[in-house]
Amino acid sequence: MFKLIWNTANLSDYKPYVNEPSNIKVIASKWGVYHEKNSKKWIFSLLSNVNFEVINQIENIKKEDKLIIVDSSVEKKKEFYSKLNLICSNFFLFHLGDETGGKESLPIYNLSSQSWRTFCSNIYFSSNKTECIPLGPKSGIEDINIKRRKYKWAWTGTIHKSSRHDLLYQLEKIEPFFIHKTKKFSDNTSLNTEKMSEILSNTEFLPCANGIVHPETYRLYEALECGCIPIVENAFRYFDRLYPNNPFIKVDKWIEAKDKILKYNQDEIISKRDECKNWWKNYKIYLQKKISKKLINAI
Repeated sequence: MFKLIWNTANLSDYKPYVNEPSNIKVIASKWGVYHEKNSKKWIFSLLSNVNFEVINQIENIKKEDKLIIVDSSVEKKKEFYSKLNLICSNFFLFHLGDETGGKESLPIYNLSSQSWRTFCSNIYFSSNKTECIPLGPKSGIEDINIKRRKYKWAWTGTIHKSSRHDLLYQLEKIEPFFIHKTKKFSDNTSLNTEKMSEILSNTEFLPCANGIVHPETYRLYEALECGCIPIVENAFRYFDRLYPNNPFIKVDKWIEAKDKILKYNQDEIISKRDECKNWWKNYKIYLQKKISKKLINAI
């Protein structure tokens, strides 16, 4: 049996870089709590084929144990992982966050038996020891199976990039729609998961603009989870590289999304929604099997 520890909020061995803000550890702690709150259900679903025991303290690990550790800010915890490598026969890392995707985490990945990370980048596409996993939907997002959807398209979130302003400008005449703008990422004006589930389950097309740094956002996976048709920005053909033969609608400019939405009749919308929903269901099954096989074969 594997043991699993969720370590994102543990900063006991966190070492800030030189010249970082004095409150960087507080910020990292908040993000660690955020990752546990929003990604726990997703990570546990990926491990649904794996038999594991959840533990709360590293002190509970024995030399012969095989450990699954879910963590963030691993590049600042080098001492922790060096010690872990000595006290545990095998550890397998799920690395959350790290949207900028630098090389600082590579030494930690090399200590592990196998690692998985969100936010894929060029240096990880062809790695043997590190694989990319989707961000997944936030915990609590689910399709509530509304038969007749109210909105043609919807947008919830911040408007921090010119492409997002253009998205709203190009689509604002396609009715009915739902828009909820927030000032900051995940602030107190953000919709809770219950309201988000209601909105997305009522929406046919969901434009998924790129994130601040990386093409991936939670929005894509929440669209798939709730049976929406995702429309993604086709930056560097990222999603075709990450998910070959995916069914997403892709655009280079948001004006293209307007034409694509308007060309679908209701039967075609239902067919496209089913295609996306079935692809996502099958991809999750594929990922669960792949991860469990890696864990077992790496021992």
